[in-house]
Amino acid sequence: MQLPQIRMHQTYAQIGLRTVEPVQEIQQIPADLSIKQYPSKMNIERKPSQFEIDQEQAWNELNLKKISVLSADMAEFSKQEGLEAIAQISQEGDQLARIEHKNDAIASIAAEKGNPEPADFNVAFIPSYGSVKIHYTPSELSINWEQGGTEIEFTPHKPIHNYTPGKTNVYLRQMQDLQIDFVGLNVNYKL
Repeated sequence: MQLPQIRMHQTYAQIGLRTVEPVQEIQQIPADLSIKQYPSKMNIERKPSQFEIDQEQAWNELNLKKISVLSADMAEFSKQEGLEAIAQISQEGDQLARIEHKNDAIASIAAEKGNPEPADFNVAFIPSYGSVKIHYTPSELSINWEQGGTEIEFTPHKPIHNYTPGKTNVYLRQMQDLQIDFVGLNVNYKL
């Protein structure tokens, strides 16, 4: 016995997608940066040191005197010797004038001049210690700073932004389909 069969063949509907990708462009313009540098200034003032050596006293002690000092010393020495000679001559004159005392003035004057006192000797260092005078003035240093500076100017720029949005289109790629077949008994039936 043969039974009638219904055969169904179905095709599903399919959709398709057409996509246009979005485009994004960003351009960043670099910022403008301006830097001005003002240098620092340094002023140095220096007073030089001084080193003084005064050895005039040492030269004088060595009898290597300047002409002006030598002439002044000789004038003083001559004046002193002259005054001492005048004093001695005056004394001797006074002794000779006193004849009434009956002392032998000529013999005593001759004895004094014939036997002078011994010369006074002494050990001395020439030139003497401390006769060379040294004076030192150290240098003076003055440092002054004028601080410089920096001037910075910064100008930012906005980015250039272009955006094209994407699109997606949906379409029916395949229509749905349903086929029904009756196999086996033939039935002519119309609806």
